[in-house]
Amino acid sequence: MRGLDINGKFLDAPLNGVHRTAAEFSEQLIQRALHRVPTRLLSPRISPARPEFPHLRPRIAAGALGPGQGWEMGTLPWLARGNLLMNFCNLAPLLHGNSLVMIHDAQTFLYPQDYSGRQAAAYRRLLPWIGQRARRVLTVSEFARQCLIRFRIAPAERVHVVHNGTDHLLKEPADPHVLARLGLTDGGYVLALGSAKGYKNMRAVFDALRDPLPSGHRLVVAGGPGPDTYRAKGWEPPAHALFTGFVSDSELRALYTGASVFLFPSLTEGFGLPPVEAMHCATPVVAAQAGAMPEVCADAAILVPPQDPAAYRAATCALLEDEALHARMTTAGQTRAAQLTWKAAGQRLWDVVQPLL
Repeated sequence: MRGLDINGKFLDAPLNGVHRTAAEFSEQLIQRALHRVPTRLLSPRISPARPEFPHLRPRIAAGALGPGQGWEMGTLPWLARGNLLMNFCNLAPLLHGNSLVMIHDAQTFLYPQDYSGRQAAAYRRLLPWIGQRARRVLTVSEFARQCLIRFRIAPAERVHVVHNGTDHLLKEPADPHVLARLGLTDGGYVLALGSAKGYKNMRAVFDALRDPLPSGHRLVVAGGPGPDTYRAKGWEPPAHALFTGFVSDSELRALYTGASVFLFPSLTEGFGLPPVEAMHCATPVVAAQAGAMPEVCADAAILVPPQDPAAYRAATCALLEDEALHARMTTAGQTRAAQLTWKAAGQRLWDVVQPLL
């Protein structure tokens, strides 16, 4: 049986977004592989210790090409020669012929106007090469799988779906002080996550909630830029909107928990973690009927036409005014969230990886 190597370049960056999922998937894979096959997590340089991931103990293997893309594309394939190489962050070395790669979405193909610069151009050029060369391509939803096939990033027979887990936020204790700091009351606001990218569709939420909400509820936009960035795009936020700026994971959990409704208007997502994070925190969700949201949320969210502000407002007001509906959607959300655990994701991942060893 050959060995298993994991591309640990992601450990050199803060664990958010794709890097967070890479850490979770790596932890799950190492747990299952460690006593069955020689397993290494390879990283270009020393990374901070992460107590929440006891199995992420990388072997530091620097190379002459530096710790960046040169290491991933040039040094890593030499280090992992002869072994199966798992890559979780969209990219994989073209010089390694025995690899798996997780490509989370096709956003740079779907909404190229939201991605500019060398990195976006490189993704559009590299992903089809990587996808055609990999033994297996993993992605996080059937929607994302169909996008990878549509843009010829990988052939259908080699693309496998492994849903993300979503219970990572529960590792962080909620920090309720954030509500007092922002002048918020528990249950007195609706929540969205900030982003000025066009496909994140914050304009629809601003238009939907421009008029006052029932019982004086405010719109809270967590993370992302301040209001001037949106105004520069021609998106005028409601007068009652509050922009938090950066929040920690503990603060975000408290904001999810204190919200009466969570709004997720994105026009496309490969998976879309935030709605299920909100469900874990017993907050009902209104999401766009777009991208992977119908698949991920199933019947546990109110799904609305993605560019219909009136539909967002009607769904939000219904949840604020109808206690029975609010309770029913909260329960449905908690049930759905409980199905999308990292343990379940890790087992599905192992089912794909293990036959290739």
